[in-house]
Amino acid sequence: MILFRTFRPRHPLARFAVAVLGAVVVAGFIALSLFAIVALAIGGGVFLLLKALRGTPRPAAAKAAPSRGSAPGVIEGEYVIVQSAPARESAR
Repeated sequence: MILFRTFRPRHPLARFAVAVLGAVVVAGFIALSLFAIVALAIGGGVFLLLKALRGTPRPAAAKAAPSRGSAPGVIEGEYVIVQSAPARESAR
């Protein structure tokens, strides 16, 4: 089942014109995407600059509990030991 059919002109100059039009459309999409990338990069740079100039700590870092003097390089945390189960045989 054919949902759509592309129009291909028979005249060589018309084919060339359609090809040029397609190339212009693709170039336009590439240019728009480059402008979007530049705009996002500028916006991100301004955001990071303003964040750095404010100098206020993040809310999560400000509310964090003070360390209890553990050794450097030690990450403390809570954990639960899970009982190991025998490996299952794969069904064939």
